[in-house]
Amino acid sequence: MTALAPIGIGKRLRAKLRQIKALPEAAIARLLSRTPRARHFSGAYRTRAAAQQAVIRRGGNGYNDAAITDVSFELMCQRTAWDYPVLFWLQRLLPEADALIDAGGHFGTKYIAFRDLIDLRKVRWNVFDLPAIIQAARRKQSMGSLPLDIVFRDEVSALPAAQILLCSGLLQYQDSAFGDFVAALPARPDHIVLNKVAQREGPETYTIERIGSGCVPYRIRERRQFEAEIEGLGYDVVESWDIPDLGHVISTHPWLGRSNSRGYILRCKTLR
Repeated sequence: MTALAPIGIGKRLRAKLRQIKALPEAAIARLLSRTPRARHFSGAYRTRAAAQQAVIRRGGNGYNDAAITDVSFELMCQRTAWDYPVLFWLQRLLPEADALIDAGGHFGTKYIAFRDLIDLRKVRWNVFDLPAIIQAARRKQSMGSLPLDIVFRDEVSALPAAQILLCSGLLQYQDSAFGDFVAALPARPDHIVLNKVAQREGPETYTIERIGSGCVPYRIRERRQFEAEIEGLGYDVVESWDIPDLGHVISTHPWLGRSNSRGYILRCKTLR
């Protein structure tokens, strides 16, 4: 009997696997969503609106949520390997600039992370983010917890004309088209620095990312479509780089494959 027990277990396991394989993808996703692995990225949606509705059903408010404004602040102020291409290019672009817009810049974490490696004294560093984040940043700044050299803005109309637009980790969370955001700026930036752009080779997908006690829609772009959008905006790609460590598998939809993360340096075509 003891020798036959493993064979019986094996048969039952194979039968269970056949049952799971026969389930529709939606049912598999529901099963996987109940596992601990589903806590970081879960769900797959065709539109941001559908993802936002899923966030609301889970009790979240998206990124404009005071509950997640302080999450990982100290960690985001630390430099990582994927910051160094940005540092390399900022060191070359900043001497020709008097203003920089750090879109999605949170509490000025990149300013804090970079200021001991490159000279930021001659550039006005403007952080643009959502109202809940900007309100929290201004409170911290008034208490002396953030550098006074950072200007915090939550309205595009209040931003200055700037030669450099920095978007580090913004595009997967932005609720408007990137081209519309660039067009709404007071002036077209000479250079745009993009980092941590989530992409995949298949169709664009939205998922839900858990951040602290909250959750937010997370956009994974189709790479070729995004690069065509850049071309349509009137920018050339000067350089780009892969960030393999920031790829993700949606735990409830593993068959969609692993996403990739990428950085870009864009130059306005008028500067040729």
